[in-house]
This record gives sequence, C-alpha cells and structure tokens, in this order.
Amino acid sequence: MKLEKYLTPESILLNASVNDKTSLLNTMSECISKCKAATDAGLDHKTIIEAIEKREEQSSTGIGDGFAFPHARFANINSIGICLAVLKKAVDYNSFDKQPIDVACMVIVPEKKPTLALKVMSQIARMFSCGDFAEQVKNLKTGAEVAKLINKLKIDLDISITAVDIMRPPLLTLKPDMPLKEATRYMADHQMTAAPVLENKRVVGEISATQLFLLGIPDFFTQLKSVSFISDFDPFEKYFYEEAHSKVADLMNDDFCALAPDATVMEMVFALIVQKYPKIYIVKDGILEGIIDQPLMLERIINI
Repeated sequence: MKLEKYLTPESILLNASVNDKTSLLNTMSECISKCKAATDAGLDHKTIIEAIEKREEQSSTGIGDGFAFPHARFANINSIGICLAVLKKAVDYNSFDKQPIDVACMVIVPEKKPTLALKVMSQIARMFSCGDFAEQVKNLKTGAEVAKLINKLKIDLDISITAVDIMRPPLLTLKPDMPLKEATRYMADHQMTAAPVLENKRVVGEISATQLFLLGIPDFFTQLKSVSFISDFDPFEKYFYEEAHSKVADLMNDDFCALAPDATVMEMVFALIVQKYPKIYIVKDGILEGIIDQPLMLERIINI
C-alpha cells in the first residue's frame, strides 16, 4: 500500500492561509470530503468535521515539533482519505509542547483499521523531520509538485509500528549536578512522574516521583500492610532536609528502560506493564531521541 495512491495533488493544500485551529480543521475537512474514500461512503463535510472535532475534544492531536494529526474513524468507509496542509503562517493548535504548527495531516480511516492512521502519521512526520524536506516543500508552487516530490520517496504504508512512530520529544530533562529542590520543582511544574537525567545528551539516570516520596520514609515502611498505628508520623520531615542538601546525582536511579527507535509495540507494552517502568527512553547511538509512557501509548495506539 503506497502513500502516493491516497495523497493526490488535490488533497494537498500548499501555503494554506488560515487564522486558527478551527478554520484549519474546517478547510481540511472540506478538502478530504472530496477524496474517493469519503465520496464512496457518502461522507460529507459536516459529518467529517463533527467527527474530527469530537476527537480533538478528547485530546489535542498536535503531536509537537510544529506538526498536527487530526483524524477520525468511520464504520462505513473501506479505504483511507488524506489531506496534507502546509500553512502559510503557523497557528496555535494547543499542541502538547505549546508550540504553533505549520504542517497538518488529516486522515480518515475505517473503524476496524485504526492503525492505518498511525502509519500515515508516522510516515509523513518522518518525511518532514528528515533533512531539508520541509524547506523543499515550502519552496514549491503547487500541490502537484509536492505530490511529485513525495511520490519519488516511494513511501510504503505496509509497515510495522515501532517506537519512533509513537515517541514524543522530552518535555523536561535534568542534569546530575542540578539541586534536587530545583529538579522537583521542575517536575511539579510539568506534572511529570519521572524525568530523565542527561549528561552530554546521554541518559545516565532517572528521577521518579516514587523515589522522591520514599526519600523520607524508612525502608521497613514498604513491608507494612497498615500504617494506622503510626498515622501521626511525618514522612516528609526527612524529605525536606534531604531535598535541601542533595543533588539529582545523589538520588537518581540507574535502573531505567532504554529501547531502540525500532522497538516493537510488544516490547514497549512489556516494559511499561510487566516490568512497570514509568517511562521508556528511546535512544539511538546513546543519545536520547524521545520518550514513551502509558498515557502516550493510550493516545497513540488505543485511542487513535
């Protein structure tokens, strides 16, 4: 299954002029309603935009790095529909990294084949993050020229989903010599339960909320079945003393999960669920490239 079969010149909006997220989704829904998958199933613009907006209400499909992936599933279509928009001016999309987006790919897929959407997203996201591809596209004049450029890549959608297709860039990284008090404040500000510790862009450890909570609790507490007889004990008295006098290196844990970008979904699920790692760090040549956790797996795999 080749991408070029579905990404036609008519489905590419080059230098699209939109004012906000709402107008972008409306413009793309109008475009995708004219694709073969939609017309064969009798899906009109109104039906598509309602489904797209319903999905956005669950969580924003702005996946970061200036890219958005609005999508929806329909029970009555037999193929996939794609609309690619390269914006004239970036717009706010409520993306997870808080950055505006300038490229969006809308996809509609059959209800029973949701992973097709993820495969399209991963392939197009890879294209735009590779070399000077994005600049080449922005210098073109028509959708036909963009389609021709993409077709030369011979992109195959019959691929397995791997870690690189799911991961996100890290929102927060820590350094070994950072004061622990500063690190915990950053983690709280970003609502993170675990954060990687980097040295020369390499993951050397991890700080987790569990470690921070246990900092002030004696070891034998973890063996207790009830704390009713010591309910007045203040577990954070020691914590606040330790926090004020420690650095990240003093507490970081070197038992973290690092996987390669080509790790399979089964490997990721095993690490998160069976081995109970709070996060998976995707590493290539020792360098941190992205992060995966349970909420992200839910969003990208189960809630696609």
